[in-house]
Amino acid sequence: MADDNSPRRLLRKPIVSVLLPDSSDWDETGLLPVEYVGNPLRVEIPPWIDSPQSSGLKSYLRVYWDNLPRPVYEKEWTSTDWGSGNSPPPADLFFDLGALHVVHGIHDLWYDVTLFLGNYDPSEHLTVTIDEIPPNLGSDPRLVFDTTEVTNQYLDNNDDKLMGDVPPYAGGAPGDVITWYWSQVAFPVNPADKVDSRTLFRGESGQPLPLEFPGTFIRNSNNGERFAYYQISDRAGNVSTSREMRLNVNIRPPTPRRFPTVKEASSTPSGTGTLNPFNGGSGVTVVVEASEVDPHEDVIVDFVGLGGEDGVGSITGVRPITAGGLEFAIPAAVVAANIPVDSSDLRKVETYYWPGTSPQHSAIYTLRINPFAVGALGQVHCRQAQVGSPATLSKSRVPPEGADLEIARWIYQARGQRMNVWAIAEGVRTDFQRGVPHGFDGTFSMKIAKDYVDRLALDSMFTLYAGVSFDGGESYIEFRSLALKVVA
Repeated sequence: MADDNSPRRLLRKPIVSVLLPDSSDWDETGLLPVEYVGNPLRVEIPPWIDSPQSSGLKSYLRVYWDNLPRPVYEKEWTSTDWGSGNSPPPADLFFDLGALHVVHGIHDLWYDVTLFLGNYDPSEHLTVTIDEIPPNLGSDPRLVFDTTEVTNQYLDNNDDKLMGDVPPYAGGAPGDVITWYWSQVAFPVNPADKVDSRTLFRGESGQPLPLEFPGTFIRNSNNGERFAYYQISDRAGNVSTSREMRLNVNIRPPTPRRFPTVKEASSTPSGTGTLNPFNGGSGVTVVVEASEVDPHEDVIVDFVGLGGEDGVGSITGVRPITAGGLEFAIPAAVVAANIPVDSSDLRKVETYYWPGTSPQHSAIYTLRINPFAVGALGQVHCRQAQVGSPATLSKSRVPPEGADLEIARWIYQARGQRMNVWAIAEGVRTDFQRGVPHGFDGTFSMKIAKDYVDRLALDSMFTLYAGVSFDGGESYIEFRSLALKVVA
């Protein structure tokens, strides 16, 4: 904040917060994004220090835009308006510049202040650049290719890519952004068809380097008539779109390689397999036949189950256990997420591999995992319970901190798995845990509150239940329950 003791100060320039930051990389100073053009523009005047007088003198603020004969904003104050402070009221230092001024051109914004004692202080000037003119792409703005027929042979002979030259354009400046598209339709522009974009720096704006259309992108769009085009957007946000260039894609897809298998599963010649869930406790191994892979060809495996490629039951891009090998380890947690709760749960896994630079993966191997038999993961135990027929729990044996519920370590157990623990007494369910991640690596344990047991009638029965989720809480597999008779 400027000191008021100087006979003439140069006050700080006005503030327009939406201006783009200045940089030596760009040509414009104080550039306004095009979205604000033609609308009122919020301006802030930085506060200054003055000494309000009680003699009835006044202080004045006048804000100027370009060489207009009158201020675009002015304000006067008496000492009473300022109150006890030594700066103007903050609310008086904001105003909206009228929309009729916010038009194309390079503008000058500044202000001056007449202090209470009559001193006159001007401000620094703020340059506001408003650009409403999009880049001029010329009379025939179409990408130039060395072919209009894209085939496998063309991509093989050209480093698996198609390059398009951009015609020179007028009105370019550093900071322009070029974005290019590969589409099945000539119009309109669809963001989903975007191939890539890049910023054009000094020396490239107006004459961009060629644009690359990767072979993978072209193959994924399948065969047929395709359209390539580009857009140039300047720093302000003005956009010009080229005309489309029509090309024909004729890429014969390669014959899929034979499906992989899962070592721990029972597999069929048709590419399906069944896994006993107890055989996947340490994970499973996907195996690719050596006869399906060329020498020195890199291979990666996708194992896609519950939730799709990004789901809890999937892992993609798996590399071999040993470099150059053809066995791929799938973690136990991924396997567990695909174990169905019961026979009506039809979840499955599809696994396949990508050989070398092939744009197409192998044939798919479909794996189903059998559900666990009821109670196969183990049983709920209570440390204070007495074995019998039925087992009993004495109220007097329950410690003040509660009865100890325990479950021995189970196959696929991992920290963070969600747990449900509950009891049912006389048809009423009471939840002790519901979807709570556990932190155990071994025996799971928790307390059943003593006051819950104390509320149960003597000689009544209640049953303790627990279930664990291997798929982030979407489903739960139950342990064998424990029925207890309450005794004194």
